[in-house]
Amino acid sequence: MHELHTYYDINMYTQEKIQRQKISEILAIVAMALVLIYIADAAVGQGKQGFLPMSAALRGMLFGATSIILFFLSFGIGIKEKSKITTILLIVGGAVIGTSVLGSVAMAKGGLSAIQSSFLVVVILGYIIMGLGIFRWIKKK
Repeated sequence: MHELHTYYDINMYTQEKIQRQKISEILAIVAMALVLIYIADAAVGQGKQGFLPMSAALRGMLFGATSIILFFLSFGIGIKEKSKITTILLIVGGAVIGTSVLGSVAMAKGGLSAIQSSFLVVVILGYIIMGLGIFRWIKKK
């Protein structure tokens, strides 16, 4: 009876690990999709309304902020799990967030000297997400 209980516990633990890994991967995929939609809309609109029927501020809140939150959730949920997908998406997603915002600010009037604190926060958060992905990659080696 004790052996059956132990096997059951191991099986439940394994299933829980797989579920956390899958949830982490799904969150990272959704976050990356939101970032790409956000960037595509901003590129199409070029300072005006893009293909999404919303203002730049609303687009930033819905797509930008949500993707950042989802990347952090993905990292937190899957912190102990092995997942190349999550690791790669954290690295690439963080780099895309930080670099795209930094690039768009650099190309705007005033360049980097006119960067607003809200944009700077997004750049820093993007690079923190990238750093978490690199941390996962180094930790798993």
